[in-house]
Parts: sequence; structure tokens; C-alpha cells
Amino acid sequence: MSTQLSERCRAQLYRLRMATPAALVIFILAENRESATRRARTALSMLRDVPLHESRVEEALSFAELARAGVSEDRDLRVFEDSSRDGTVNAWLTAPLFLTNDGSLLGKWAELYADLAAQAARAAIRKAR
Repeated sequence: MSTQLSERCRAQLYRLRMATPAALVIFILAENRESATRRARTALSMLRDVPLHESRVEEALSFAELARAGVSEDRDLRVFEDSSRDGTVNAWLTAPLFLTNDGSLLGKWAELYADLAAQAARAAIRKAR
């Protein structure tokens, strides 16, 4: 994959797992974890009509934390990993909420899903033969 995350994205990206109202993953750029949490809860309150006191963040991880914990060869892809086993990604995030207009993050997401779609198409063709 050719798209690389911007330096701003690498410095300020947070991935939040929200527990309320339903499981949801949010990507947001912020100066720190507290700001990311506050902004995400406020946005969720406005976008999904969830009372602020009912929104709960289960996990808030920075780009650096996600990069350290991930297993993908491409360090930037690690922000989209949902689970891995034995050094291999076995699940990618699906339908996260992007509360940023960072083109590099959106481009990386588009590249990942284009690659996954191509893999699925090749597998279907092999199976059909």
C-alpha cells in the first residue's frame, strides 16, 4: 500500500471504542487522550442523540500505542486491526466513525478495504474454478 499517514495523524490520532449506545469505534485527532474522549463523547451526543451522561469510552488508544500493539507489516495499518493471533491479523475494524478530515487516514482505510475486496474476489474466482 502506498498511502502513508500524515505526521499530524501519527502525532494526534486516537482510536476510541465506545460502549454506549452500541459498540462503536471512533477515529479522532486531538491534542491528548482527555481531549479525544471529550470530543468523541460530544460528537456522539450530537450525531446519535445519545445523552452525554450515557456515553462511555471503553478504550482510548493513541497512534503510538496502536503501532506498538499491532502486528501488520505496514505500521500505519495497525490502527485498523481489530484482533490478531500468532502475529497475523484475523479481523479488521468494520464501519468506524471518522471524526477527522485527514486525507491520509481516509486514504489508508480506502486502500485497506480495496485490498481486502481484491483478496475476496481472487478467493471467489479460485473457488469457482
